[in-house]
Amino acid sequence: MTSDSLARAFVDVAKTLPHDEIPALAETAAHLLLQHGLLKSAHTFPRLVEREWFRSTGEVQICITTMSGHAGTLKKDIAQIVEQTLKRSCHIEEQADASVLGGVLLQIGDERYDATLRGALQGLSTQLAAPVPLS
Repeated sequence: MTSDSLARAFVDVAKTLPHDEIPALAETAAHLLLQHGLLKSAHTFPRLVEREWFRSTGEVQICITTMSGHAGTLKKDIAQIVEQTLKRSCHIEEQADASVLGGVLLQIGDERYDATLRGALQGLSTQLAAPVPLS
């Protein structure tokens, strides 16, 4: 048994249960993690379940990170583009991160697109620090 296989089983069983029985299922999953020596996976298990849930429903998970945590109309535009392109519905989560300094960090599934000022400055810093060929 792996934490991934337990997450898949958790999602499969959770879909058949009434909502009020999900906490008991989570408790059982925690005991199974402990029993099978997977306690170190306990902190990542909720994320594994979430990823498996979206995979099983076919939804695309999107995270939009901006300085304020509010993407405004960009949220709607991104959802529309992703749904039209992939022909799948999406679940959008917005996060705030003051260190982005402006712009947007977009994560669609496992892919990340950095259109932040912080990312641009880091790229510029790397280019400026690179040695200049003397040919």
